[in-house]
Amino acid sequence: MITGILDAVTRRLSEIFDDKYAIYTDEVKQGLEEPCFFVMFLEPSEKPMIGQRYFLQNGMVIQFIPDESEQVSKDVYEVAEVLMDGMEYITLSDGDLLRGTGRRWQVVDGVLHFFVSYNLFVRRKEGQQEPMEEIEVNRSNDGYGREKNG
Repeated sequence: MITGILDAVTRRLSEIFDDKYAIYTDEVKQGLEEPCFFVMFLEPSEKPMIGQRYFLQNGMVIQFIPDESEQVSKDVYEVAEVLMDGMEYITLSDGDLLRGTGRRWQVVDGVLHFFVSYNLFVRRKEGQQEPMEEIEVNRSNDGYGREKNG
């Protein structure tokens, strides 16, 4: 599920920015193309619910690193505005829509940090357990390893 969400987010970024910016999901040691996006998860978690249902919390940060133009603030603010609207919904590979909640952003040292959560409920199938073929019961002790007195 995590990789499906990551793929949907990067696909959506490509759509709303017309492949104008490079999108990275892993650390880049050399050859970074600016301006660009970095997409990563922030402590995904799951919470068991009733039965086989789980609530998956998938907080993310999308970082935008602008190029060294004279209008860095203006570029960053424009990208932030587009992300606020454009990242409200993403489409998973199976066609399901996920709504981004908690959308907010901040600029730190000229880099835009856009935060969004794509949370969802999932149902997990119970694993097939093989039944026991035989069981042997020893009634010669009281359950604590002590011999029973007759």
